Amino acid sequence: MTGIEQAAKALGLTERQVYRRISGVRPVLTDHIRKGENNKLLLDGSAIEILRKVEDHRKAGLTVSQAMERIRDSISGNQPEDAGKPTENIPEMPEAWRLVITAKDELISSQREEIAHLRGEVERLLPLALPAPRRRFITLFRRKSELAA
Repeated sequence: MTGIEQAAKALGLTERQVYRRISGVRPVLTDHIRKGENNKLLLDGSAIEILRKVEDHRKAGLTVSQAMERIRDSISGNQPEDAGKPTENIPEMPEAWRLVITAKDELISSQREEIAHLRGEVERLLPLALPAPRRRFITLFRRKSELAA
């Protein structure tokens, strides 16, 4: 969690500008803002990323209020009219998620197989790593001497 001062440095803004942007998107940031000691506002990484997006929209030519409105809409699920149109280079989102999930499942299954193999190796090699049980040579000598007598 970072304070307003650190967020302002990270975003390249003044503290006043950060406060203004926070007040504009406060309903979106409620889960990402905490109060610290002396009621200082503390922001987590997601809040700073949202503020960074607002600043990127502003640098792209939108006003601060338009940028904040666009961020509010994108987070709440209301996409702008042109945002729903797929572009040529970007795959359809559900297909991309399906591919990511499939890759994740394959990785998990291969890691489970590797874990099972390694556990088998540990069980096989563990007796070799443990010290051998000690024989009591003294008792062996006693028995031999007792048998000779």
